Amino acid sequence: MRAHFLLLLLCLTPAAAQDPVAVNPKIVKVEFENDKVRILRARYAPHERLEMHSHPARLAVQITSGTLRIFTPDAKSSDSPRNAGEFFWLEPTRHAVENPGDTPLELIEVDMKKAAAPSIPVPVSQPAAKSALKEPVPVQDEPHHRPVFQNQYVLILDVVLAPGETTQFHTHSHDNIAVHLSDAQVQAQRLGEDWQPASQDVPGRVNYAEGAKAPYTHRIKNVGTTTFHVIDIDLVQ
Repeated sequence: MRAHFLLLLLCLTPAAAQDPVAVNPKIVKVEFENDKVRILRARYAPHERLEMHSHPARLAVQITSGTLRIFTPDAKSSDSPRNAGEFFWLEPTRHAVENPGDTPLELIEVDMKKAAAPSIPVPVSQPAAKSALKEPVPVQDEPHHRPVFQNQYVLILDVVLAPGETTQFHTHSHDNIAVHLSDAQVQAQRLGEDWQPASQDVPGRVNYAEGAKAPYTHRIKNVGTTTFHVIDIDLVQ
């Protein structure tokens, strides 16, 4: 009898309460997961819809420009147009999402497993003048790493390097997620080591680096002919 009851509950549980990956793994895929975050890549074809699902608190970065149409459980909808490179913080939510446009839309979503309370914005400070800095510097003080948002969970840095530019040596002391937004050729150099071979960056690439247990210091050089652009998400808690 108990088994039949549990089976009935499972049948009555709506897809609305489901994880987005379970609702439609064709649209949403897990890129990376650990005890702090789960990184999701969502790709919507034109006019494609992801049915009702739930999210914890999360940060999202738009990889391509486009509009997301959001449907709430009360059947209301609203459009959220955003440009490539824009990011946004969202509290826990339940919704369906549709791409109403005629072109594909892609974004990266970072589920925050440690976000137990609502976001509390923290005023961000801008880096000091380059001439006043002595290398290496904390990543948030490196002039090309522009702080654009902070709460008790994350510090968001907008990183832009024009062709030929090089960052100062800077230290990452938190785990961080880099969301890449441009086609560019870059080189990296760890403090005390030689320059690594140049690599080709592509929009949408995501990498997770552990800096909390083992802080690392490096610098980046744009050796190509196009602008290098990354959204760097430092996990401060």
